[in-house]
Amino acid sequence: MCAEPNDRSDDGPATRAVHAGEHADAATGAINTPVYRSSTFRFDSTDDLLAGQRGERPGFYTRHGNPNFAAVEAKFAALHGSEDAVVFASGMAAFAAIVLGTLRSGDRVVALADLYGGTRVLLEEVRARFGITTTYIALHDEKALRSALVGAMLLVAESPTNPTLRVADVAALGRAAKAEGVPFAFDNTFATPVHLRPIPLGVDFVYESATKALGGHSDLLAGLVAGSKQALAPVRAARKTYGGIPDPESAWLLERGMKTLVVRVERQSATSLVVARHLEAHPNVRRVFHPMLASHPDHALAKRLMPTGSGGMVTFACRGGLDAARRVADRVQLIANAPSLGGVESVLSLPLYTSHSYLSPAERAAIGVTDDLVRLSVGLEDAADLCRDLDRALRE
Repeated sequence: MCAEPNDRSDDGPATRAVHAGEHADAATGAINTPVYRSSTFRFDSTDDLLAGQRGERPGFYTRHGNPNFAAVEAKFAALHGSEDAVVFASGMAAFAAIVLGTLRSGDRVVALADLYGGTRVLLEEVRARFGITTTYIALHDEKALRSALVGAMLLVAESPTNPTLRVADVAALGRAAKAEGVPFAFDNTFATPVHLRPIPLGVDFVYESATKALGGHSDLLAGLVAGSKQALAPVRAARKTYGGIPDPESAWLLERGMKTLVVRVERQSATSLVVARHLEAHPNVRRVFHPMLASHPDHALAKRLMPTGSGGMVTFACRGGLDAARRVADRVQLIANAPSLGGVESVLSLPLYTSHSYLSPAERAAIGVTDDLVRLSVGLEDAADLCRDLDRALRE
């Protein structure tokens, strides 16, 4: 159970990001949560120990919980307006705990086909090892979705999608899942709680790779899941059983990063749109994917679901195919050629070689991941400098 934060229910998102989940140090008056680098905790009595084992205090044995975990869990829960949250060693560990904590052999998952490559690999692994099968549905095929949900035990989706930034109708998915009594797990990594809070739209498990925008500084690995206490009970139990916990210092770094989440993501969203518009006018760019561009196929839906922006991601297809995309990756100087996203520095990668390298050519083609795609994560640099760097890299 995450620690009870100060009552932040009337506060705005930036205030929640800074103050929710704070652990005051009465002994020193330290303004920041200390790092609790301890594997175990002392108790005054057996009754006190049993209370800790039940999760009624944040420290017991760090595989079960730690005050640094409790701080980020309370902050994430406050940002999403959820009852509870659970922190993990990575975003994939968070998703694995949802799957392994809630499903049994013979169960069936329904997933939108547009998913991060690692998510699809995990779903294939549990199929092969545990007999948990997955039915993949095209992004906006509501008829097929309703049919597939009959008898399913979990719905999985992400939006905006990685890397083509397609936008799912989260509310429609939530209604369809609820109608069949199917729990809904949703990857909100790209939008973050700054731009999208999916729980009011019918989502049961909101999970994010905290390695990305939540941490924001490319210096930690972590994942988080938000939801009700009841829904998260088996997910928290799976973390304890399988041991997918972060290091306390990583949790401390994550808490620090989350304090600036709102201002960072707002700046990155604004800059990414400037860069997207610049790329859309470039003669050596075949297509640009950004939900806030009028040319995006889901633009109207994106504006309705995420009126304040869609995050710091821009994906573009180069004229000249894979060779041209590789030249861009090799030529950038200010932007780093690196396989992650969400940090204060801008990075780009080729999904063919990174996020979707696990998929077959046919699987990539089915979701629009072509060989000429470049995925760009916009950081906090000035837009003009990023555009100049891209122009230099895009020269023939």
